Amino acid sequence: MSATLEVSEAPATGIGAVYRDAFRLLCILVRGSVPLPEEEVSAEFDRVFEGEKRALAIDFWVRYPDYLADKLLDLHEEGEPSLLDEVRRIFDEDEPSVRLVKMVRWRHGAYEDLQTSLAVLSYRGLVRPMRKALPSGRPRYDYHIGPAAEALLTESFTNQPALTWYDRQTALATRVAKSKAGSVLKNEHYEVPEYASTPYGSVIPSIRERVMRRYRKAVAENVG
Repeated sequence: MSATLEVSEAPATGIGAVYRDAFRLLCILVRGSVPLPEEEVSAEFDRVFEGEKRALAIDFWVRYPDYLADKLLDLHEEGEPSLLDEVRRIFDEDEPSVRLVKMVRWRHGAYEDLQTSLAVLSYRGLVRPMRKALPSGRPRYDYHIGPAAEALLTESFTNQPALTWYDRQTALATRVAKSKAGSVLKNEHYEVPEYASTPYGSVIPSIRERVMRRYRKAVAENVG
């Protein structure tokens, strides 16, 4: 393997899906990271993404562009009109169909084991998983990130410009997530009726048609 992840823009299966998922996760961890405390900084790692649950919550919005569009419309209604253009792009490029990577609802919502992706990233020295004890006594899994991760993404976007979609989409998803904890973001997922009513063990359904209607209404109101 080269230093870069072999990611294809075609629908991935098998080994291709492994690298696609790892690349998507790396984008999320880099985009959603914050500087490490000075005493924890090393030559290899200078930033941290806090919380596995938070990573999974953001990952859901990247994998389900229609749910992301729904949250962007929330921000639009809160006073960010420019986000209508992002929602338009999501539907113009048919992302809820061509970019969808389905997830199954389990007891605590949408979930997929990150261990395979983390193994790929940590093997290359791009991410260092860490277990942190919280004041409550419960553990939280954090991920240290460093210059190598950012360099790989920059190289990947330069060599394969189509992959910049992941950067743009994770930027939007982390904008939606803000600095909220993973448990708060998971609760926001459950505010969507179609998500909340999905039976355990079933694939979470699309909300494309409902969000499109909401988008068209927002456009009409914006013009008016």
